[in-house]
This record gives sequence, structure tokens and C-alpha cells, in this order.
Amino acid sequence: MTDRLLLLRALAEAVARSGPGTGAGVCPPATERLCRAAAALLGASGAALTCAPAGAARYTACATDDVAARLAELEELVGDGPASRAARHGRSVGTVLGPGAPGRPAELPPDVPEVPPVFAVLADGVVDPGAAVHVRSWPVRVDGRAVAALTVHGPARCATTEALADGQVLADALGPALVGPAVAATSARARRHRAVGMLVAQTGLAPDDAVALLRARAWAEDVPVADLEGAVLARRATFADGGTPGPPPG
Repeated sequence: MTDRLLLLRALAEAVARSGPGTGAGVCPPATERLCRAAAALLGASGAALTCAPAGAARYTACATDDVAARLAELEELVGDGPASRAARHGRSVGTVLGPGAPGRPAELPPDVPEVPPVFAVLADGVVDPGAAVHVRSWPVRVDGRAVAALTVHGPARCATTEALADGQVLADALGPALVGPAVAATSARARRHRAVGMLVAQTGLAPDDAVALLRARAWAEDVPVADLEGAVLARRATFADGGTPGPPPG
């Protein structure tokens, strides 16, 4: 599909068929439904929508499945990856994970960095080790500025030339939907700021270092960063010992 109007109509119809959504927490049902519909139209297995992906305030607004959520968590831990690079460079960025994964994607021009090796190596442990998985991100633009990134994962059909073009149309279609959800997401950002503040008080670290410690412990304990933030705020998890794993945050 290459016609913009037809593609947007297909997106609207897919969202209408998807029902009210099953999102929880700060993920608005409309955003989840758009994300799922975009993934389906691109032939992907799942998708994530990451707001402010290239900045310290990044957060995952929606992840349609566990793999999408884990890839988003991994990128947050590494501090670099397809979503952050797509937002920074204003174009699609991707890679292939698993058996037979090539080197630098052929469609990337020399001035656009490929997905960082650290992300690619760790992400191999997130996806099915028996199959090649394509991961691809597009910047979500509002008034010409990248405010988020749409990242999909799945088989080769989600990384064809046609899918690359369709993905940018769909990503930009998500932009207006984020204007309203940004208000709802304020609570997520405020929660992170409070949790980081408690970490700073417990460890004496600078805020950026406290964020890195939070991400690292979440990855080590295999829990979402948001869940660990909640455990810190509820005082079920402490970093007073320097961040060594304590009781699980559940």
C-alpha cells in the first residue's frame, strides 16, 4: 500500500474494529489501538510507541506485547537504539536480530549511524533465537519535530521498501494522538522524578546516574522500569545499599 489516504483510511478502520483496547496504567486505550493497528498494517508482530526517545525523559507510552516492551526497556537501559536514533536523525532506523542477521542495513546512507552493537547483542536475548527478527523505528513527527518513535518487530515483510514508506505515514498519523495523551503521561514522568529523587537521597548519586542505576536494576531483575519505580515509591525496594538487588518489587 502506497497511497497515503488509503493507508490512513485503513488505519482508521483497523482502530474502529479493534474495540476499546486493553491498555493499563497511563497508556490511553486510543493510543494502544493505534499502535496495534499500525503494527498489523505493517505486517509486524508487535510495536511500541516511545515518547521523547532521544532524551532523559523518555518513556514508553504503549507496548503491544512482551517483546516490544522488553526491546523498549533494553533501549532505555542502553541509552541508545533504533527509536532514539530514528528521532535524532529524523528517519527510519532498523536492524535484524537472530540467525543470519546482516551487518549495516543497506538502505542506510553513510551519514546515519546503524543500530548500536550493544543494543543488537543484548536484544538477541529478547527475541526468539530460532528466527530472524526485524526491528524498525520511525520518528513520530508533530509540526516537523520528532516527539516520539514507533518501533515494530517481526518478519521480513515489515522491512520491505513499501513498508518503510508506509511506516512513516503511520508514525506521523500517531503524532496528533499524542497531544492529548501527553497530559495523561505527566503522571508517569512525575512518578519517575519522585523515584529518582528518592534514589538520589539514598545513594548520593547525581540524578542522571540515579536514572542509570534504576534502569540497570530493572533489567537485572527482569522487571519493567515503571514497576521498579512504583516499588521504590512504596518503599518495597531500596537502593540504600548502593543498588544491589533486594526483595522483588512485585
